[in-house]
Amino acid sequence: MFAYSQGAWAHDLMIATYILFGAVSLLLCLWARPIGRRLGLLDMPDGRRKTHARPTPLVGGIAVMAPVGAMCVVLAVTTTLAPLYATLGATAGAFLLVGLIDDRGQIRPLYRLLLSTILFLGAVLAVPALSVDFLLFSFYPHLIAPGAWLMLGFSLLCLVGVQNATNMADGKDGLAIGLSLLWTSLLFANAPDHLRPLLIVLAVGLAVALIFNLSGHLFLGDSGSYSVSAFVGFVTIYCYGIGFPVLRADAVAVWFLIPVVDCLRLMAVRLARGHSPFSSDQNHLHHILARWMPWRWGLPLYLSLVGVPSLLAHWLPSLTLAWALAALLTYGVLLGRAGQSLGQRAPST
Repeated sequence: MFAYSQGAWAHDLMIATYILFGAVSLLLCLWARPIGRRLGLLDMPDGRRKTHARPTPLVGGIAVMAPVGAMCVVLAVTTTLAPLYATLGATAGAFLLVGLIDDRGQIRPLYRLLLSTILFLGAVLAVPALSVDFLLFSFYPHLIAPGAWLMLGFSLLCLVGVQNATNMADGKDGLAIGLSLLWTSLLFANAPDHLRPLLIVLAVGLAVALIFNLSGHLFLGDSGSYSVSAFVGFVTIYCYGIGFPVLRADAVAVWFLIPVVDCLRLMAVRLARGHSPFSSDQNHLHHILARWMPWRWGLPLYLSLVGVPSLLAHWLPSLTLAWALAALLTYGVLLGRAGQSLGQRAPST
């Protein structure tokens, strides 16, 4: 009876913690404008790339990641996995700070890339479980482990790649937060029990911020896209390392496939035109969809392009390669149809 009461008390305490951190996210979103004004984090419309109607606070990242960081501290103090939680919290906090600086003053892309790589490397060296050690695919029966240093470089490449792809996708309301919420849900389905409290806090914060983002009251900001994507990247690697008998590498790749491919396409096109691969333009998939259809349809279409093959890979993992190819084919068809439709409209505008 005492054991049951103690377990019930612990359960109720955890529920209360989730409610508390959800309330913190809600309050930060409600106070987004005065916080943004005080911190100098207001995104001003310019009529070209930034077409929102009014100055909008870039504090969505704070609303999402401050509770996650606090939860990391709580778990680091109260459990035996302090190095893991402390590293996840410290890295997310560091990326939140880098993003806030970038939101205020624009860090040069090359410096930002170098800084991100250093932060990722430091976290991996602190907790080796945050690095990919091997690859196991659904379509190949043998383990691939080419060596520690090569896999370390591969891990850093994946982490930086997902971070930049997420940042590039953060150009229309609801997209980056929606993608992050989708990835968090997929992680929750594959995570060990000791990571699920963090994922619940992250999901609640993302859901609250999504409501305010879709209504135009705040943006995620670079602080949000950097910190959330870094946290999601690390947790993904950790979950894969533990759950690889079920969660194969190609299934994980499907989760991030479309944003990463779109990022690589943009960088290749910019280089071909003689521009910096980090320059800004209006040729992202979300920009193309927004010109082709109302964004209320474009957003669910983009999220479905990521979510449907990811869910199919979860339910029917033996066909993961087919789902990946289908997603890429759909991506190509969407770009082609949208380009054709927009080209036909051009003479009349």
